[in-house]
Amino acid sequence: MSAPVQDDPTPLDSLQECTAWVLSGRRDQSHFRIGTEYERLAIDAHGNLLPYEGPVSIRTLLDRLVVRHGWEPILEAGRPIALQRGVAAISLEPAGQFELSGAAMVGVSDMAAELGGHLSELRDVAHDLGVRFVHVGLNPVTPVDATPRMPKGRYAIMRRIMPKVGAWGLHMMHLTCTVQTNIDFSSEDECMEMLRLGHLLSPVLIALFANSPYLAGRDTGFASFRAHLWTDVDDRRCNVKGLCFDPNARVQDYVDWLLDVPMYFLDKVLPDGSHGYEELPEPLTFRRFFHQGYHGRRPTLSDWALHASTVFPDVRLKRYIELRQCDLVPADALPSLPALTKGAFYDEATRKALRLLLREGDRTVDRAALREAACKDALHARVGDVHVGEWAREVLRLTRIGLERQAADTRMDVDAADALQPLEAIAAGDAPPFYDRVRREMAKGTGLLGLADAW
Repeated sequence: MSAPVQDDPTPLDSLQECTAWVLSGRRDQSHFRIGTEYERLAIDAHGNLLPYEGPVSIRTLLDRLVVRHGWEPILEAGRPIALQRGVAAISLEPAGQFELSGAAMVGVSDMAAELGGHLSELRDVAHDLGVRFVHVGLNPVTPVDATPRMPKGRYAIMRRIMPKVGAWGLHMMHLTCTVQTNIDFSSEDECMEMLRLGHLLSPVLIALFANSPYLAGRDTGFASFRAHLWTDVDDRRCNVKGLCFDPNARVQDYVDWLLDVPMYFLDKVLPDGSHGYEELPEPLTFRRFFHQGYHGRRPTLSDWALHASTVFPDVRLKRYIELRQCDLVPADALPSLPALTKGAFYDEATRKALRLLLREGDRTVDRAALREAACKDALHARVGDVHVGEWAREVLRLTRIGLERQAADTRMDVDAADALQPLEAIAAGDAPPFYDRVRREMAKGTGLLGLADAW
């Protein structure tokens, strides 16, 4: 949500260029990559969330990463709000959730190595400050109004809008952490097939990665309350309705949906030359912006790319596809998601088998009820004759086959399937689910300190 959007002042002369922008992301399958993003809560030695400013703060970590590890700061109104190094970025979510948007990688082992290097850098800049990181899907103890605020203009605008359009928007902004993967496609048909598969997989992904049972110090009764709260954030931004399961849907249909979502803001240049955001005084869809303009301003590709980053379905389409369903999990299990993603989406036979398993096109399956059941009961969820745990075990089996087949064909990333082991153990009942640790530590009364990673 917070990564900087590349500036492209090319004016839009036709709405068809919005569709062309999405399809410009097509790649030959030999050049497919996977990008991984993960957010964490940063706390001090007393278990408090880090403020933006101060001797022990988010800004201290950013400044140290610049000086010690060669990151370049991205400024807004003179203050660092993100870092960039090559094609990787570190950015801040609204309450200071610390996000790494990793480089797009071929292999799962490469992603694991990047994560290891990132954690090593964080240890270097944080250890002597007593700063530690918490890998959970939802802050289990801090009320929304007690969280720190990051100095990003877009977040101030969103805070004013969110309470008007849904019950959980501010909670989403200030309490949640996710791990997501970004995947490539080679054609429009493949793009839409992957988009549908991503939505079909939502209950399984939510269940396997569920790690957010607590809110404001109480057990919600949900395994993934983070995934549940998305159901009432902003229906116009989160719900693509039947489009996500329609085998006849095209990229144009997704673009048409996005064109009719109200815009949050427009990009603008601040007096110091950095990028900021202009709030719109009344709802303005991108379609209307294209036809009427805004105070003489005409839309550009940058405006469209920015707007595309402000909708929140489980699977989001830009010039690549984002899988956004999963709670953040402990660092040693983070490579599981890119491994599952690569095995499931980058092997055609596995995609086909998964679509059959997940009963694509079967209108007797209540997809919304199934997703909600997975939020509450994770792998124990049942709706009608569908048992999410059974689906999950078969998804992992097929995904492992897909990874092994890719490794045999390319002789690369031969150990990728090993990264599935944490999920396989949970699905088989040989290891506790991720949310079990949160419940245990919260029962002890240790708060965020009890959940923090040890250096």
